[in-house]
Amino acid sequence: MIKSVRLVCWRSHADTFFEFREGTNLLVGIMGAGKSSVMEAISFSFFGTFPALERRKLKLENIIRLNEPKAGVVLEFEWDGATYRIERAIERSKKGVSTLAEIFRNGTLVEHGPVAVASYVASLTGMDYGLFTRAVYSEQNSIDYFLTLDPRRRKEEMDALLGLDRFESARANAITVINRIRGKRQAIEGQFSREKLRALEEEEKRRLGEKEAAEASQKTTQEALERHSREAAAALVSYEGMRKVRENHDALSKDAIRLQAQFETLSRALEGKSMDSASEASINDRMRALLEERSMLAGLQKTSETRHSSLSKESGVLEARLKQSLDSKTKLASAQEERKSLIGDASGEALVSLQKDAEQSALALDSERKSLERETAELNDSLTKLRPGLSSCPLCSSKLSDDGISHVKAAKERLSAANRARLGELSLQIPKAKRQSEELLLRIRKISLIDERADALRTEAAAADGISRRRKALESELEAALQERKALQSKAEPLSASIEKLRLEGNELKSLLAKKAEAQGVSLRLKETGLAIAKLNFDEKSFEAIRAGAERSRIESERARSARKEAGLQLKQALDMLARIRSEQESLRRMETAICELSALEEQLSIFKNALLEAQVSMRHNLADAINAAMNEVWPVFYPYRNYRALRLGVSEKDYVFELDDGGGEWKGLETVASGGERACAALALRVALAIVLTPKLGWLILDEPTHNLDSAAVSLLSSALELKVPQIVRQTFVITHDEAFMGSEFASSYRLVRDKDNNGESKLESV
Repeated sequence: MIKSVRLVCWRSHADTFFEFREGTNLLVGIMGAGKSSVMEAISFSFFGTFPALERRKLKLENIIRLNEPKAGVVLEFEWDGATYRIERAIERSKKGVSTLAEIFRNGTLVEHGPVAVASYVASLTGMDYGLFTRAVYSEQNSIDYFLTLDPRRRKEEMDALLGLDRFESARANAITVINRIRGKRQAIEGQFSREKLRALEEEEKRRLGEKEAAEASQKTTQEALERHSREAAAALVSYEGMRKVRENHDALSKDAIRLQAQFETLSRALEGKSMDSASEASINDRMRALLEERSMLAGLQKTSETRHSSLSKESGVLEARLKQSLDSKTKLASAQEERKSLIGDASGEALVSLQKDAEQSALALDSERKSLERETAELNDSLTKLRPGLSSCPLCSSKLSDDGISHVKAAKERLSAANRARLGELSLQIPKAKRQSEELLLRIRKISLIDERADALRTEAAAADGISRRRKALESELEAALQERKALQSKAEPLSASIEKLRLEGNELKSLLAKKAEAQGVSLRLKETGLAIAKLNFDEKSFEAIRAGAERSRIESERARSARKEAGLQLKQALDMLARIRSEQESLRRMETAICELSALEEQLSIFKNALLEAQVSMRHNLADAINAAMNEVWPVFYPYRNYRALRLGVSEKDYVFELDDGGGEWKGLETVASGGERACAALALRVALAIVLTPKLGWLILDEPTHNLDSAAVSLLSSALELKVPQIVRQTFVITHDEAFMGSEFASSYRLVRDKDNNGESKLESV
């Protein structure tokens, strides 16, 4: 049983709490009052969605009320003696809209997350969202959902609701598997050949004989290869020893030739040249003296260059300052002209005095204007009080006649007219006086700025003469520094030439001394190489004889290896053929086995397919009988007339047919004979029957606007049935309607929802 639901910022609800009881719970209100959103909230609590949201007629963000950041729903229900509470929330964020969900059992959290909570509810109640929307929850204008579907679609929907679509799906899958197995068996039968299997067995016997012959040949050639390999290895050892001796002999001979040529080249290079260590020391001493002298000149040059650079920089700075001073004289004359154009022959003090006079004049005129405005207002006020019939003056309380009133009134009107004329003059004089004061103040400020700039320009212009004198002195110093640099450069150039010449002489002497030492070393290595060659005692003829013997042994060994390889190839071919033959035999035998297994499986699946069809047909008729029994139990409850005594759901091969009994023993199609109201009654009976048959343990029924297309008698009967009879069949029913006639009934609990739709007000609850 659903005990309560609370809606917070849910569509038009700000914070609404409903407490429900067993029996029929009634929600009444005008269109848009927020009735259907209560049932949508119950569906959302259980499964995280409802039909309008599922069909995308509504988005999650549209559920949150106005500009609120979050919407929530809290639902509490009882099941198997335990109390469950579901809390769901929809929150806005920068990334979009997110949902939260939790379910509690007796106050303890048992699951969280939108999908996990919906799965928990379905597992607990045995009812998923599809069954809930078809058997329990009839949304607005959808109570006759199954009656309005076309036949093919109705059969699919009813089978899905009754769970029979699983049999259809299983049977279709079975047929698919049977066809696949049959195709596979036929494909294997097309590849299988018993004659080929017998031919392969004969071929296997022949190839076994070839294998045995190849194995015997391989054994003989292996023995010959081992013998020749031993002989070739011994010959190779002797050859390798002699080959290393020959390599050493050849290498030493090449070294001797190279050393001889090198010695001769060095001797020719040293021929006729004189060299000693004293000459080298003399060159080094002279080089050291020249380098010291050049270092001293370099220091003097650097000092001269630094002084010349410093003087050049100072000259550049003075030139820039001189140009700036001359520009300042020109700017000073221009500033003086500008000041004269602003002030003329008057003095600055006179201009300030004129500005103050203009400012005082503007203030005086403005003060006069305000005084006149007050006086005029007082005159106008007194004129309104002076009217014929007054016995005394309203201002001074003196006795007045009608003539006196007219005389006083005329005098005040003349004074008021004079004041208005003067105010008109002042409205022209005051702006003119203010503009004159502002213009004088602007001229005074400009003159002050010009005087400040002129003082700075005079200071800069006064420095021009001193700068010019210093610049002329610098020109003389720069010329002297330049002459000094040229003199030092003329001394340094011949000194560098002498140093370079002496360096070349020293390098040549070092080269000759190095070549002399190298020639002595080459001569010594040449003698040592000659002794090593003689010690080897190498003989070319003996070497050739050993090489020829080793080559013969290698050739014999290679022939034996080739013979063994050939025998191995023959054995491999025989083994490969045997493996291929046996593989083909095994493949054919597997095909034979597979054909037998697939045939047996095909027969078993055909039996299973037929059993599924029989079970589906039987269950469809059984469920239809159960639904018909339930419908005819509640049909008199919803239909107030006697012309149609019974309603049934007929089952055909292609459709579920709804039929009415006209009392004469003839069943007629509901679509052909029923009016809109009769169809509505049939739809209500079907809804209750589906709830009884498909959710017997649940005991819930939700009807949104069930009075659609019903006349007043049917509405009255429905109201009475929902109040008294339906609670005997369904444990808890929720009815949503805009029909105020229902409010007179005594339901388990009744609520009226009201809302100021014109001002987008919130839904408010009135308990009845």
